[in-house]
Amino acid sequence: MSEYEKTAEAAEAADGTASAAGEASQARDAAAAAPEGVVAPADEESASTEAEAQAEDPVEKLNAELAAEKDRNIRLLADFDNYRRRVTREKNETYQRATEAAIAEFLPVLDNFERAISQAPAAGDPFADGVRMVCGQFSEVLAKAGVKPIEALGAEFNPEEHEAIAYQPSPDAPEGRIIYEAKRGYRFGDRVMRPASVIVSSGAPSPAEPPAGEGDGENEAGEAKGGEA
Repeated sequence: MSEYEKTAEAAEAADGTASAAGEASQARDAAAAAPEGVVAPADEESASTEAEAQAEDPVEKLNAELAAEKDRNIRLLADFDNYRRRVTREKNETYQRATEAAIAEFLPVLDNFERAISQAPAAGDPFADGVRMVCGQFSEVLAKAGVKPIEALGAEFNPEEHEAIAYQPSPDAPEGRIIYEAKRGYRFGDRVMRPASVIVSSGAPSPAEPPAGEGDGENEAGEAKGGEA
């Protein structure tokens, strides 16, 4: 390559560099001279993305607040439902205890009616028949209220329903069987209001032993008869 050609290429390279520098300088001058609020084309896409994000934030915030309120309302409804059930249960229990306490005051009266009937003459006496009728009506009223007598005589002893006041041997009843009912027990619904007072069999009586000295006397009498013979 001749010296002339090398000089021409160097001149062209210098002209290209100067042109690129001039274009960059013009771009900087245009950006600086642009008024406020005017966004360069390269920044328009990023600016629109930020604006959309800012526009979606209130919706997401409202959705989060709505979800929190729904959860709070569900919890409040559950708490209220538990409270309502507890109040209903306590109300029923209070009513049952009050009713049971009131009925328990009448049980001794019924006991006295039954004692009077047990000592009354046979049917045909107007007074005794009247007492039996009143006692029967009294028992019917208690039955309608949910009071039922506890079966005791002849039944197996149950400490949850019976109260043993004594144990006695019995030739007819096995051990643990109730042979006498001193006071009737009653049940109110599923609860035992008053256990029955009973006497329980302790089993068959043991064989009686002969009194002391009885056998010796018989032996002596036999020996005396033998001597006389």
